[in-house]
Amino acid sequence: MDPRIRQALETQRFFKLICGASYRNRDFVAQLSELFALAGAHVIDIGADPALVAAVQQGIYKAQQRNPGLDVPLIMISVGINADVHFLKVSKEPSRCDDNGFCANACPHGVFVGDSLRLENCLGCDHCVIACPEDALTLVPREPLDSVDQLIRQCFAAGASAIEVHTGHGGREALEDIFEVLLPWQSEIKLLACSIGAHGQSTEDLVELAQHITSLWPTEMVIQADGQPISGRKGWRSTWPALVLAQRLFEAKVPAFIQVSGGVN
Repeated sequence: MDPRIRQALETQRFFKLICGASYRNRDFVAQLSELFALAGAHVIDIGADPALVAAVQQGIYKAQQRNPGLDVPLIMISVGINADVHFLKVSKEPSRCDDNGFCANACPHGVFVGDSLRLENCLGCDHCVIACPEDALTLVPREPLDSVDQLIRQCFAAGASAIEVHTGHGGREALEDIFEVLLPWQSEIKLLACSIGAHGQSTEDLVELAQHITSLWPTEMVIQADGQPISGRKGWRSTWPALVLAQRLFEAKVPAFIQVSGGVN
């Protein structure tokens, strides 16, 4: 683990910008990266896309021009297994749409512009799906990921150096498969995190999952206690489950740094 990151985690000063595993708006990611690098973020977390890594690099470069002594944040790429809900986008069935505009009013991210979908802005939050009275909208997986090894190679070549694994419903087979891919990259990965939660498992199931995850990785890592995906939700639907899970992970003495996330934005 990167020593600066370890110190931030140990002193509970760790600060990560989460752009969203499904988000693809490169211009806005670059702008966010500049602002949050200046604000002292230790990590900038994005979807696993070399073009997004390049956008973060662009933002960090602009921040360095304004503050040459800046501590450069790590660039973290998110990958998902077990049908993780963080990797979804909206899909519309035009034949069912009556253009009532409820979807555009419900969407906080500017996805619905006239008759077009700005899918680079979509976070898969499902606000629009809930709002549509005609059932014209569904959430579907984003473009299929390349093999994780190839994806890491491309993104690390572009400047990434950290990885977050979103564990979905927690199936052990896919989890162990992805760790087999990650282990040869151990010396290159400056921070590894695993996101758990938001898939209907019980708190005790998630504690057991976290214990299993830490047994698969030989060095320090972060377990991210997650609520719902980034969607603007808060309170009982997202923030509270994330806090309850984090507290339980502390009580169980899971051998990892615990990060609270999801609905606590």
